[in-house]
Amino acid sequence: MRRTRIRAGLALVVAAVVAPAASLTAAAGPTAKPFVQGTATVPAYDYDNAIHERVQVDVPKLDGDANGVTDQITVDIIRPGEAAQAGIDVPVIIQASPYYAGDPASYFDATGTRQVFGSWLDNYFVPRGYAVAFVDMPGTFRSTGCSDVGADLEVLGTKAVIDWLNNRTTGHTPDGGAAKADWSTGKAGMIGVSWNGTIANSVAGTGVRGLETIVPIAAISSWYDYTRGFGVPFYDEYMGFLHDYVSNDASPRCVEMTNEIEQDSDTRTGSYSNWWDPRNYRLDASNVRASVYVVHGLGDENVKTRQFGEWWDELAQRNVPRKIFLHQGVHLDGFSFRDEWVNKLHPWFDYWLQGLQNGVMDTPQATIQREDGSFVDEARWPAVGARPTTLQLSKLSGTSGPISFTGTDKESVDTVVLDPTAARTDRAVFLSDELSKAVRVSGTGKVSVRVKVNKVAAGIKARLVDYGTANRYVNVTNVPDTRVCWGDGNALDTGCYADTQINTAVSDTSVVVRTLADVGHYKSLYTKESLRSDRWYDLSFELNADDVVFAAGHRLGLVLTVEPDNPSVPFTGATITLDPTRSSLTLPLTSYTSSLQTAEQARVPSTRLAQPEPEKNPAKLMQQMVEASR
Repeated sequence: MRRTRIRAGLALVVAAVVAPAASLTAAAGPTAKPFVQGTATVPAYDYDNAIHERVQVDVPKLDGDANGVTDQITVDIIRPGEAAQAGIDVPVIIQASPYYAGDPASYFDATGTRQVFGSWLDNYFVPRGYAVAFVDMPGTFRSTGCSDVGADLEVLGTKAVIDWLNNRTTGHTPDGGAAKADWSTGKAGMIGVSWNGTIANSVAGTGVRGLETIVPIAAISSWYDYTRGFGVPFYDEYMGFLHDYVSNDASPRCVEMTNEIEQDSDTRTGSYSNWWDPRNYRLDASNVRASVYVVHGLGDENVKTRQFGEWWDELAQRNVPRKIFLHQGVHLDGFSFRDEWVNKLHPWFDYWLQGLQNGVMDTPQATIQREDGSFVDEARWPAVGARPTTLQLSKLSGTSGPISFTGTDKESVDTVVLDPTAARTDRAVFLSDELSKAVRVSGTGKVSVRVKVNKVAAGIKARLVDYGTANRYVNVTNVPDTRVCWGDGNALDTGCYADTQINTAVSDTSVVVRTLADVGHYKSLYTKESLRSDRWYDLSFELNADDVVFAAGHRLGLVLTVEPDNPSVPFTGATITLDPTRSSLTLPLTSYTSSLQTAEQARVPSTRLAQPEPEKNPAKLMQQMVEASR
């Protein structure tokens, strides 16, 4: 949508300014709100006339940095100036983040007031009768208090902004004067990517009144599951790393918390404890009053798909109003897909924040990008007709007995799935027959295995694989020498971005799900057990959620590998022996009931992976999170 300045809208605003207040109250629809036409908001206000302001919001009864002073949260606001002149209250779109300290100094004027928001949201929505607020999360950038990586300090500090918008707590201007949100309707929506979307999930879990909707994009719903795979920490000392990365270290207490958070997270065992409960927002799903629009990449190996899958299931059980937008990409904003996403988000905000009866909740619940890059809308998600189907694992007809496979001190890589019928000692491969018709997986599956391990500890990884030649999504990239403006703007903040394109390529193998688990946590995530080589252990773990269609003529494959169980403890490799007769794969399938067998002798072509190996460097993953959030 190319930028246009709406001068006709300004004439309506001037008329509203000179009209008496009683007339404004009595007037209906378009006269009172020039940014509403029918059941949609339209650009009616000039971005150049927008009000920019900074407010410090008090967090009631909270002194997270232990300095004897109530914590204050810094909020940067941009709102339509003409609406303020006309006395028209507007709702607020909030993006809270721990990353704003990385914004260039040029984004702020000499008084420290933000002039550039570095997002399309303000350019698009402010002319349409919305305010946009960027919030420095507690203990980051200009906010006081301390970050605690997803727990109460972070959540309550950010929640206070919605309380302020509804006159339940106080705010201050930079010079110490009182700041009231008397320009706001009190209705707020939260949106953001990665940590910015995670805070939306967590604040919604408080049930705060005034938060009407959230749009969590590539967001976390459980910090334990973000940092661990069923007891296997993905990285050493990662919770401490995250705290140190975002903390402004403005008080000695915040500095102390980095080590405390790491120690309490218990990387050495990888076990769950009650310490994780405040960071597990699924436990708070029953408190959610806001509607939820989930956005996630099916290829996201940073914030893995389990994060949206289990959150979605909890919301569904409680009939929370919701929609979902699933794309094939990695850790990305929905805006990477431009019109496809904006045309979904705009009416969503209009309905939940402006109260416009546009029928958005009568439209399909799910938008899904298929394997070839095309988007489809569907009535609901998971797919209609998808049912848990248990596929038994077995050896080829005429053979029996257990299967052994060995891992080294290193993690396996995705190329381990290639050429699945070749004899190898570092994996166990189970394949379907060639599919006579397309089979769809939609939702969350489960692996159940009976195993022996020749060492005291080991991890196991399950990869679900689509074997078959197809033209598949690779990535989405900017189109060179293009420039599209999303809303209004000015010389400092144009709101213009390169257009994007979806790239595909032919491949014969796609790893569609990867899930890691610790055999030592076979009893419970609360306790890690040392393993005995003479014992069989039954381990079940849920796969990361997915939605994938296995085309007719393809094969569905399960590849199991041995993995290190903990990056903070030396691992020298291990051999796992699996009893296929007591092992199974359960998938939410639209059809298909056969078992999976060990790879047969006839070769299955598999030489080209659809996607590159997922990034595993914590520093680079943090860079992904920061870049995706902007």
